[in-house]
Amino acid sequence: MSQVQGWTSGPQTRGTLDILWTCLATLGLCVWTAIHPNIPVVHNAWSTLFERLGLMVLAIIFPEIIITSAWGQRRRARNLLVEVNRSLGRATKKTTSEETASQDLSLLPKYSDPDLVAPLPHTTSDPVQGQPPTTDPWFHDQAMFAVMGGFAIETHYLDSATEKRIIRRLLTPEGVSILAKTGHLPALSREDVAERSKADIFAKSIVVGQIVWFALQVLGRLCQGLPVTPLETHTAIHVGCTIIVYAIWVNKPYNLLQSVVVAGPDMNYLGAFFNFSDISRDIFQKECERYEMERIEYWKERVIQASQGALTFGAPPKPPVLKPIDQLLDDYQSDATRNCTKRYDDEEILCAIAEDARQGLHLLESQGCNTFRGIQPSHRKLLRHTSENFTIRTVWGGWSTDFGHEPNLEKGIHVLFNVLYGGCHLAGWASDFPTTLESWLWRGSALFLTTVPVWGGLWVLWWKGTEVSRFW
Repeated sequence: MSQVQGWTSGPQTRGTLDILWTCLATLGLCVWTAIHPNIPVVHNAWSTLFERLGLMVLAIIFPEIIITSAWGQRRRARNLLVEVNRSLGRATKKTTSEETASQDLSLLPKYSDPDLVAPLPHTTSDPVQGQPPTTDPWFHDQAMFAVMGGFAIETHYLDSATEKRIIRRLLTPEGVSILAKTGHLPALSREDVAERSKADIFAKSIVVGQIVWFALQVLGRLCQGLPVTPLETHTAIHVGCTIIVYAIWVNKPYNLLQSVVVAGPDMNYLGAFFNFSDISRDIFQKECERYEMERIEYWKERVIQASQGALTFGAPPKPPVLKPIDQLLDDYQSDATRNCTKRYDDEEILCAIAEDARQGLHLLESQGCNTFRGIQPSHRKLLRHTSENFTIRTVWGGWSTDFGHEPNLEKGIHVLFNVLYGGCHLAGWASDFPTTLESWLWRGSALFLTTVPVWGGLWVLWWKGTEVSRFW
């Protein structure tokens, strides 16, 4: 007769599968819930999924990049919050003063001569149709919603074949700030943002429980003098990174897929102006890159000609000049520019939207935003055409751009967390490894992670040193 076995406790030792399951489950849950992607320009299920998976891979390999991005986004949201509330405060005071003046005027005695009572000037802007402008002060979650791409503009125009086209772009913090100053920012309450957010409280609760359980396991082994595997050390470091990201992004809406399209009678003009400013700046950057290549080719050819005994040489290429925005509008509205051959495809768009963009410039000037006429298009874009989840290039700059290489606070934050992340891996310096080679591979990797900021500093110094000589 077979014996029936009741409850049997598991073995007191850990197997490889136990360690792998614990660490990988903790790491995967932490990374999945810590990532708060920005809103895509146009939602597509597959592209959104792949971008989120890419962010997860980035968070596993380089979590300091995610932390730097989160901190920079929070800082931009805080600055935008101050600017929007300052603009809304001015608008509220302006409206209140006009209402008070109207009430005072109604108390004056009635005169038959209209010249005795001067009419009050009407300076308030018309509200946006369908979306009344907001007057209530913003909070941090609303500012974070705007920074992550919460507002979009759709600009309609006719191309050279008279076909209708639409440019859909997301507003940057600079663009949102302009809408707030001119009274075109639509009303969006905190409740609206919370309703759009798809925060999974249940999933985050599971992650918190998993983190606590994992931390107790690691601390218990350390207190008993038992070894901790390198994978557990790496997972514990990522748990700390997850907690930091949670704290930084505590007010950021989660898993948003749709933006609020800012509509109204004036928005096509403003959208045309915003697009004109950004596209003209992009074309100037392309001209700078073309000039660099032509300059290199010119001097290569000149050296060859000099070696062959030539005494006269052609003139070197001239660097491009970025004109003020109003001059660019004149150029792209002229018949000569419209009929000439375009070097870049985007110039066709500039010609198509130039007239509406000028109306947008006049509209901004009429509403007190007089900072564009006679000014070159800024490298701080008013619109963006991507979700900008991968923002490390905006921290350290690109190879051929002339901005983004100066020392700033975001680079300092990245360097700080880079050193902390690599330094924490140095805690496993004395860990037991199967071979000496594996031990030194771990140590070398930890040292490399810790000293990466040195290369970043040399990158900044090199760009600063060559800043003057790039356009000689």
